[in-house]
Amino acid sequence: MQKATKSLVLALLCAAYCTSSNARLVDLRGTSWEKHSQKECGLDPYLLYAVALTESKKNAGTKGYVVPSPWALNNYVYGSYYPTSYEDAKRALARYLSATPVTDIGIVQINFRWNGQYVNHPEELLDIDTNIRIGAKTLCAAIKANPGNIELAIGGYNTQNPKLEGKAREYGQRVLRVWKRLIEND
Repeated sequence: MQKATKSLVLALLCAAYCTSSNARLVDLRGTSWEKHSQKECGLDPYLLYAVALTESKKNAGTKGYVVPSPWALNNYVYGSYYPTSYEDAKRALARYLSATPVTDIGIVQINFRWNGQYVNHPEELLDIDTNIRIGAKTLCAAIKANPGNIELAIGGYNTQNPKLEGKAREYGQRVLRVWKRLIEND
């Protein structure tokens, strides 16, 4: 599992750096982003990647590149934390969850309180492939719940509380701006 995780992290970093002038800034062909986005609902993998960048971006080098953080954690007790290894993330996750189950975990920030039913153990959400799969499932469900309004649909990934519709729309707008930059970089 650690070897697969390291490979995915390297692929993410390479996607940010290994580009040619006529290639997309990030090439998601053959990745978990493409596999799970397509399998769940035919979703554009760049939209799911835009969610990840919105949720867990971190700096990657000195040229201003950003990448999603593979093991990011966030809750209202401890705030955001970007572990540098799976082992570090696993230790921190125990602390975060002991404070509150309302904890966002991993590269697409799966909220354990609302989406923990998709795994047997919370540590499974630290597996990048699993996290992306559940993120695709969650985003597709949000889009299906809000047909005809892509902003609100994407915002449903962040919150489905009708009282927070403004926050959901704002989130959807942010993700769409990131997505647009990704796909226009052809």
